[in-house]
Order: sequence, then structure tokens, then C-alpha cells
Amino acid sequence: MEEKILKVFLYKHKAKFNEIEKQVKIRSNKLAYHIKNLEKKGILIKEKEFYQLSETAEHMIPYLSNKKHSLTVILIHIGDNKKTFLYERKKRPFKDKLSLPGGRMLLKENISKATKRLCKKFGINAKLKNIHSVSVEHVKKSNKTIQTDLIIFVSAITKDKIKLTSINKNKSKIIPSDYKLLKQDLDKEINIKTLKTKDS
Repeated sequence: MEEKILKVFLYKHKAKFNEIEKQVKIRSNKLAYHIKNLEKKGILIKEKEFYQLSETAEHMIPYLSNKKHSLTVILIHIGDNKKTFLYERKKRPFKDKLSLPGGRMLLKENISKATKRLCKKFGINAKLKNIHSVSVEHVKKSNKTIQTDLIIFVSAITKDKIKLTSINKNKSKIIPSDYKLLKQDLDKEINIKTLKTKDS
């Protein structure tokens, strides 16, 4: 229900209670309850008789849709063209497969900061070395696409002593797309800009 309320603000900067009520089509007492919750969370603010998204909630606008979104994921290679740092995934998809370290890129992060943060999750102090490639991965199960990721494949360097795993000897244990990136993209290098723009 809260998502339905927030969708009102996709096309309006502000709206009165009765305008929201008309669009979401629920009883006013139920609507009042959900609006109060959104105010408590700091998502909605009220000025006079108008409600609007708080500045800190503006980032939610692109995600207010019935369509499923792709995720921006950074995958990190630490090692050389024969060995790399891998870990065993504990969650789906690809549970129990060997994976490159990585994860989602967060709001406000550039690739360098995201790489550093994600390496720390694995107890590694590392910094970005190269950006190798950008790929779109469609993860399928029973011929249905269950997830789409935009993968930014990078290399990082560290002074920490870490265990590296042979890429070739573990081909069958490594997530197929990770293996493909390691074999096909390690010798590539691309540039990705970080753009900062203001919405007036």
C-alpha cells in the first residue's frame, strides 16, 4: 500500500490528502494510517495541506514501478590470469558455487569506493586497479529469467596475504559467467565516468 501511495509522486511534486485518496482508492482512515507511517520513516513530509517526498526519499522515484529492475553489480578479480580470490556462495542463485567477490553498487558510490567497500566485506584491504568490462547477465532457471544484472568487472590490488584459487583447475566449480569474465576480459581495460548532475 505504501508503494501505491508513493507512486502518486512519480508525476506530482505535491498532493493533497483527497488527491492521494482518489488515486489509490482506499478508505481515508486506512490511507491516513499509511501516510503517518511514511511520515515517521521520513519519506513523506507535510507542508500546509500538501504532502510531498522528502529530499532524502527522492532516490526512490526510479524504483516506483511494477517492472522488475536490473541490479548494478561489481565483480572483483584479485590475483593474476592463472589464480584469483574466490569464495563459496551461501545464497541463491549459484548457491555453493565458487564466486568472485562483489556485490551491489550503492547510491552515491563510485566504482573505486564500491570496490574498496566490497573487498572489506571479505576481510581484504584492497583498492581498484582496472575496470575490465561491463556486461548484462540474464540469470535463467527453467527457461525463465529470474534476475538481470549489469556487471562491472574490475581488478583490485592488495598487500594482504590471501588464498588464491586456480582458475583452470576449478572451471566446473566456478559460476559460469564469472569464469567467462576471467578468461575473456582480464586483458581488456575500459574507462567509466562518474557524472554528477543536479536536478533543479
